[in-house]
Amino acid sequence: MAKSARSNSSGESAVSNGAGLFGRLVFGLAATLAFPAAGAAIAAEGRLARTVGFSDYQKGPIEDWLKSKGFKFQLDARLRNAIDLGIGEKGLDLIAKKPALGVMPNEAVNVRKFRYLEIDWGVNKYPGAASWENGVRNQAIMVIVFLGDQRQPSGSMFIPDSPYFIGLFLCSGNDRTNHPFVGAHFKKGGRYVCADKAPEGKLITSRFDLMAAYREYFDKEKDDDPAVTGIALEIDTTKAKDGGKSSAFIKEIRFFR
Repeated sequence: MAKSARSNSSGESAVSNGAGLFGRLVFGLAATLAFPAAGAAIAAEGRLARTVGFSDYQKGPIEDWLKSKGFKFQLDARLRNAIDLGIGEKGLDLIAKKPALGVMPNEAVNVRKFRYLEIDWGVNKYPGAASWENGVRNQAIMVIVFLGDQRQPSGSMFIPDSPYFIGLFLCSGNDRTNHPFVGAHFKKGGRYVCADKAPEGKLITSRFDLMAAYREYFDKEKDDDPAVTGIALEIDTTKAKDGGKSSAFIKEIRFFR
């Protein structure tokens, strides 16, 4: 890393107290298992509506910098011996040191009108043998986008209901791109999509037509215009080989209308 920094905090528990409903919802989303469903389209050019950047770090604890942007730390995202954070030329580094599941929700990201989003990101090391097609549903990085405020059933009395959401991740191998997966929970309101296959070490820009996907997955009547009501970053290497190690980075998320 040309400009490097390391997180200097550690956690004692994988469960965050007082995280609020949004954080508890993300716990449930992270726990779902998936199987294939239908695909999505690509949007035309639009106007920039909202940016979430990860390249403006100056100094101090990385956690404090992320908290200033509205991010919280859930599960193994609180534990630096499980998931480390760093800053490099390509933005925020997310490094799984062992089998881990970490989530970083952000309720402060709200976009009233949108059509598509772009993400500048990449993977240095994919989780060993990760393949959603083959049932190893792990990823080095996922960006979850929450849509609207209408709660959809989780399917479990132990997991709070959630707004509609789409989780975008980077994949390799035989996983299909732009092909949504449906989880064991949130069958009605949640989808997971490999947005791109990124060569290891390369910064790429993924574009995903968020509104078209929402219409296809959740709004067949095309009569609903939800807002983006939050996002989350997720790392999951709980079933991966190679000791559950992975490394990914993210530079910027842009919403267009």
